[in-house]
Amino acid sequence: MAKFSQKTLVQVAGFDGQILAQELVYDQKDFWNFAWNTTQNDGSVIPVNFTGATIDSLIVRRLIVGLADSRAGLDFTILDYPGHPTPVVLPIVNRIDAAGTFTMVIDDDVWGVLADDPELNIAANDPVCFTGRIKIGFPAVGTQPAYDESVFLLFLITSDGVVN
Repeated sequence: MAKFSQKTLVQVAGFDGQILAQELVYDQKDFWNFAWNTTQNDGSVIPVNFTGATIDSLIVRRLIVGLADSRAGLDFTILDYPGHPTPVVLPIVNRIDAAGTFTMVIDDDVWGVLADDPELNIAANDPVCFTGRIKIGFPAVGTQPAYDESVFLLFLITSDGVVN
């Protein structure tokens, strides 16, 4: 699994944002299971109930330049991709509101990355990149106003060395 430099992660999530960053191989399918919990005053941990909450996940293609594998991890600059690509929805499945759990599906077949994409070439200096977020929108309850929680996303897609 790739390690990303703090400088790279801060570009996506800021200094204190939650982030999921992963390097994927072209045409790889994957998923992430999420479980949201909260710690009570007595130290007990209980699930966050998602009843009434909206959960969605979007990513968009980005351009990266200056990729370097440093002692601190992969370091690069993220830029807007030319042509303003359309954001891609990552499916949220297996949602269990009372347990505070859901699964985000990663299937790069629907991301618009083609086998002949020049950034997938085995000799490419800068691989395909997507950034985005998972957003959980909680409704107002009693005196607590509505609020949102986000997990930022960063995916690099590299050549498998066989197809590309």
